[in-house]
Amino acid sequence: MGNKLQLEGKNIHIIGLGAKGTGRACAEVLGRMGANITISDSKSPEILADEVGKLQGKGITFLLGDDAYKGIENANLVIPSPGVPMTIEPIRRAIAHDVPVLSEIEIAYRISEAPIIAITGTKGKTTTTTLVGLLLEACGIETYVGGNIGKPLIELAEIAPKDSILVAEVSSFQLEAVKNFAPHIAIFTNLYPDHLDRYDYSMELYLRAKMNLFRQQLSSDYIILHETLPEQKSILKFTDAHCVFVSVENEISNGVYIHDGVIYSGISGSVKKIADLKDIRLRGEHNLGNILQAIAAVNLVTDKVSEVAAAVLADFKGVANRLEEVDTINGVTFYNDSQGTTPIAVRMALAAFAPDKPVLIAGGRAKIADFTELGMDVVKYAKAVILIGEAADLISDAIAKADSNFPVYRSATLPDAVNKAFEIAGGSAVVMSPACASFDMFTNMEHRGDVFRAAVAELKKKNS
Repeated sequence: MGNKLQLEGKNIHIIGLGAKGTGRACAEVLGRMGANITISDSKSPEILADEVGKLQGKGITFLLGDDAYKGIENANLVIPSPGVPMTIEPIRRAIAHDVPVLSEIEIAYRISEAPIIAITGTKGKTTTTTLVGLLLEACGIETYVGGNIGKPLIELAEIAPKDSILVAEVSSFQLEAVKNFAPHIAIFTNLYPDHLDRYDYSMELYLRAKMNLFRQQLSSDYIILHETLPEQKSILKFTDAHCVFVSVENEISNGVYIHDGVIYSGISGSVKKIADLKDIRLRGEHNLGNILQAIAAVNLVTDKVSEVAAAVLADFKGVANRLEEVDTINGVTFYNDSQGTTPIAVRMALAAFAPDKPVLIAGGRAKIADFTELGMDVVKYAKAVILIGEAADLISDAIAKADSNFPVYRSATLPDAVNKAFEIAGGSAVVMSPACASFDMFTNMEHRGDVFRAAVAELKKKNS
């Protein structure tokens, strides 16, 4: 949609060939556009054999292991994968030789014929992105959803026709190397401390990366913000886009809000009922905020959202591993929040059930040294906790400081924890929200979620 690239015959140097496929997608798409592709990765050829195999026979040059980054300063364009910091020496070398360094989403934006709705923030990105896609599809609009979830955006940009819409979840990492990227509609969910090791432990630098989402937007574009977002003033200084607000607490004109248990939208000029809260399956005020922003984005595209939203929201159980409703067994509903790897994420998950208190399953590999805050939140919002993994002692000690009588149980495995939680739930919900990384017991966060779902399924078999 902006500043089209002429790539035929150009030498493009791609950094990173990870399993998520961003580097591979860039190589394939840009190769089809006539570019000469070189891929560098510091990992060994043996480790990358599967990924290299997928690109064999396509005229791509691979520089792997010790050969990585050779000649990068002679490229016409460098595209780093999102996990690659802009501070590494090869990128600095390229910049010193006036070689443009642009992210994959920037290239996707420049080749896309379709308008883009892009979502960023610390929490809620995936849920909001998914809902925007579902609502657009329910309105009969051809929609492609990807970016930081699903397929790389460049892969979708290549095939999306101009009368369709691209919906993209974008991370701060992806936004670090953009220049002209300007989605027609931008959503900023919230800002909490995360990934700060990448930003010199500075929230200001973290926010600055996020704000690249809308710096280049025009007055004909839109940005959707929560009315109470603390960073609102800072954000609005850096965009010419028209701001649309949403509110969980207050009625607002020309926005989306909740009043007396009903979601309303005034975006189309007249106020229209969207859905009753009682019919929505997603739990928690934070998810209500995600819902409002998704509705606002779709309502900026079509008035049909008021006709389809109630049915979509009544059917939506949540995104995998993000307070996902898994199943109900004898009155006990299990929720998978494997993505909840920080204390603030666990607080949000537990608070979603207030005033009822769920049984919490937590633990894993600690990402922080001090769980004091988590201990207080567990005592406040949970009925009991079952701990697994390496951080069990740290979390147990923090809970004991908050309330020495709070019921704490230990389990050796996640399936054992699921069984114990069912035993003590007494009709309360069970929430796995670990407050920890997964790598002590699982391959990754997704694997942990898979094991949780499998354990719930096995428990259901035993109790059916």
